[in-house]
Amino acid sequence: MKKLLAFAAVSAAALSAHALDMDFFEKLVAIPSVSANTKEVNRATRFVQDYLVKRGVLCTIETMDDGREVLYAAVTPGKRHDFVFAVHLDVVAPGKPSHFTVERKGRTRVEGRGVGDCKGNAVGVIETLCELVGKGVSVGCIFGPDEEIGGSATKWMVEKKGYVPGKMVIVPDAGYGKICYAHKGQTFIRIRAKGRSGHSSSPWNCDDSITKVMQAYVKIREIWDRRHPLPEDKWSDVMVPTQVHADGGALNMIPPQMDLMLNLRSVNPGAKDELIELAKTVSSCEVELIRHSPPVNSDPNHPLIKELQKVMAEELGAPIRLDRMLAATDARWFAGCGVPVAMIGAKAGNAHAIDEYVELPSIDEMKKYLVKFLLQCSGK
Repeated sequence: MKKLLAFAAVSAAALSAHALDMDFFEKLVAIPSVSANTKEVNRATRFVQDYLVKRGVLCTIETMDDGREVLYAAVTPGKRHDFVFAVHLDVVAPGKPSHFTVERKGRTRVEGRGVGDCKGNAVGVIETLCELVGKGVSVGCIFGPDEEIGGSATKWMVEKKGYVPGKMVIVPDAGYGKICYAHKGQTFIRIRAKGRSGHSSSPWNCDDSITKVMQAYVKIREIWDRRHPLPEDKWSDVMVPTQVHADGGALNMIPPQMDLMLNLRSVNPGAKDELIELAKTVSSCEVELIRHSPPVNSDPNHPLIKELQKVMAEELGAPIRLDRMLAATDARWFAGCGVPVAMIGAKAGNAHAIDEYVELPSIDEMKKYLVKFLLQCSGK
């Protein structure tokens, strides 16, 4: 018992040393803000708003037609700020019933749904905003409610509501100890074949939708791979099937319809149109664009990115590499704003897994280097 008490005391001391409001962090993680659950995502949004307002941060909530609430928080009035953060409060479904309870692992690590992706990063931004109140820095943040299912809310905030950056976008939804200045675009295209259902013992009496799609996919795959060979760094237009659906209602029935979903991760802006045209050309199937977001490509030598790199290296005590992401973030919706985008993150891992984690000191490190960077770039 004495050993357990001693360990608890050490853990508590270690956690308090991180300068984080652990009560707020744990309560935020405890809200089951799975993307599809609008009510709970809105609860997380309101919880963050209440915390920020009490600390002097200016908050505005915009409500979408589907009822989703989007929080914009800033330390100075207005919709347009020099520096804009984009983080998200929604999470993927839990892997176990206890996933919404923060579980402490040793002195500095905690596990739980969303601690790394992306509530830990969100807390880093929240504490940054609170630290900058009254210091005249032009900075705001969009707290997205649906990044895990496409991020349409952040797109809406930027393109329809006018919350846009003047100088730079910072997206804390990437790896630790690096700055990602680019990531691939993401496109979902559905190929659908319709036919005539029937008994599998007499396929000649049917119009086989499954074979239509399979034959079309083989042709698409062959041509696409020839056009887009995969380089060593994987930085190319990569296409892969992600969903297949066909149900005849019985094991011995040929279904009347088959759907195949293709997911394209693209470097080139024109890859989406290329894939759609290819699918239409080689098949008689219906081809439909389901969802698209553009690639992000910033200049890694932009002065603001280089300055952030310098400040991060000073605060983290290690070189900061510049990198590109294969996955997508809400940075995609700022691609047309004409400003550099920097994607950063706390020290976290195993996103979407049952042992998703974050190292608590890295959240405080994030706050420190962001505050320093923003003050320096604002001449404060």
